[in-house]
Amino acid sequence: MVTEINEPAAASTFPLTLGHVWEDRCRKTPNATFLIEDDISFSYKQVDQLSEQAKLLLQQYRVNSADVVGIQLTTSVIYVALIIACFKCEVTVLPLNPHLDREEAAYIIKKIEPAVIFTDEKNNTLMNLAASHQLSYQAKPLTFAEHTLFALRQLDNTVTSLADVRAAQPDDIGDRSAVILCTSGTTSFSKGSILSHKNVLYSELQFNRVYDINAADILILPSGFYHAIGFHHGIISTILAGSTLVLMPHYSSAEFRKLIARYHCTYLVTVPTVIYDVLDWYTKKSSLTRIISGGALLSSDLLLRAKKVGLPIYNIYGLTESVPFLCTSPAYFKMHHGCTTAGYSIAGMEVKLISSKAAVASPNTMGEIIVRGPTVFKGYYHDEQETKKALTQNGWFRTGDLGHFTTDQALVVDGRIKDTIIRGGENISAYIVERYLLSHPEIKEAAVIGISDQRLGERIGAYIVMKPAQRPLSLTEVKTFFKQQHIAKKFWPEKVTVLSALPKTSSGKIKKYLLN
Repeated sequence: MVTEINEPAAASTFPLTLGHVWEDRCRKTPNATFLIEDDISFSYKQVDQLSEQAKLLLQQYRVNSADVVGIQLTTSVIYVALIIACFKCEVTVLPLNPHLDREEAAYIIKKIEPAVIFTDEKNNTLMNLAASHQLSYQAKPLTFAEHTLFALRQLDNTVTSLADVRAAQPDDIGDRSAVILCTSGTTSFSKGSILSHKNVLYSELQFNRVYDINAADILILPSGFYHAIGFHHGIISTILAGSTLVLMPHYSSAEFRKLIARYHCTYLVTVPTVIYDVLDWYTKKSSLTRIISGGALLSSDLLLRAKKVGLPIYNIYGLTESVPFLCTSPAYFKMHHGCTTAGYSIAGMEVKLISSKAAVASPNTMGEIIVRGPTVFKGYYHDEQETKKALTQNGWFRTGDLGHFTTDQALVVDGRIKDTIIRGGENISAYIVERYLLSHPEIKEAAVIGISDQRLGERIGAYIVMKPAQRPLSLTEVKTFFKQQHIAKKFWPEKVTVLSALPKTSSGKIKKYLLN
């Protein structure tokens, strides 16, 4: 018996592209405010005019729909205009993290080989790599909308003929590549996930429906466009709803609070670290009506704090390869009194659990989460081996995450398969230990890894960050807390290290490989 959530979509074709959706939005609400940056409002029409200038820029570099265009800029209106220009030219856009280190930047560019990369002097890692001949690109300055940018062009770039381009494209325009988003790279270098127009649009149409995102909403974005939260839930969701997006180039808790109050922002899509900051000052007088959380573990302590002040936090689950396919709906959240991260898949997506290649059907039995449907990516760019590992022949994506069904068949995510500690032959979920640690009233963040041990194979190592004004906890104190909570001894940490901060990716995920 296979336990699944929802039926797959009947239609196999999707006759829309992101360019078509943008054109439609500009026709419907040209004068509505789309973006706000540095106290300046930009209408959909104004951003469209900027994107036309950006389109001319792309044409100067003779890019075509077989090409990938990289963009490595700080969050800005200029960045959005370049992305929309890529939609119009039907080229695949590669949003790049401006904080990439030299090694990772070189790896990504050599792997994906964008035809041209737009950056600025604030993000000079790529220019330094090109100048030192570690990348076969040449940087040239240009002026765009009164901003000085740099275009890095491949030295050996050859122009692909239109006939070759058309022959390589899928017949269904919705299945053509729209964006390459790099995975978070918590265990290794990033992989480039190829997402089609259908992948992105289907995801955000369902996202807007579940959370009632509409033209009256105002979102503030503390995430970059190189991450699914920024690209999908920031740019695309806003365009589909005809709503407003407040841009924030650099996150600071104090500035974030000011901007929310100034622009009467109605909702957030962000990571738990930012939510923690918001709950320090939130009152019911705030314009915020809801928070949608993704990217990292949402602790029960955070949910309880939010419940006390009456601010709902809805959990979404997905990966860069399938964004998102599971949502805690407002109705389900209310039914569970505001204290759940469980959810159901969005319409048209199939989700099931497997263990040793057999389906898991019974509640509270852990298995690997696999998913199939319109949001699942096309594959990893220039990486057939990793694609074959991730995608089965019949279209299932193996997430590498563990989960279990509740008695009402909602899905709870239990952590990564690779986050399993094997201690004396027994498998112990690092996620479960982290969840217990986060229930301690003085612990703000926690990460658990396996520490090599000659006798047992691995022991449980915990890295914790204390809440403000709290003194560091010792291993003995942590064990005493676990004992008082009647937590099974197999979950007790055997080493505790207190840190001022955990190493994280730009999307808020913990880089566990740096802890051991």
